[in-house]
Amino acid sequence: MLIQSKSAESHRGGQMADLTKMIRPRGVVIAAEANFTIDMAQNLLSMFAHLQEGQEVTVKLSNKGVWAVTPEGIRLFIGSTEVFEVGNNGQDAAKPHVQ
Repeated sequence: MLIQSKSAESHRGGQMADLTKMIRPRGVVIAAEANFTIDMAQNLLSMFAHLQEGQEVTVKLSNKGVWAVTPEGIRLFIGSTEVFEVGNNGQDAAKPHVQ
């Protein structure tokens, strides 16, 4: 069993942060990002069970969550990490309420 002090772990964490800065290619700009839960990842993977080998899905990010679209235009809501409450005939639907 290997036991290390917290200072050694903290030092390694700092090294990891430094390494990630070095690895990121220059000129790369993050255009979009989305948080995924395991359920969302499983939803995305389930789409591939209905596609032919080699087909791709397009992942689309919206203010309501993540969608995946097949080459035939079939859309599946993958999910959202935020809960959206709808009231007043949907007028407040764009206001996220994080739990």
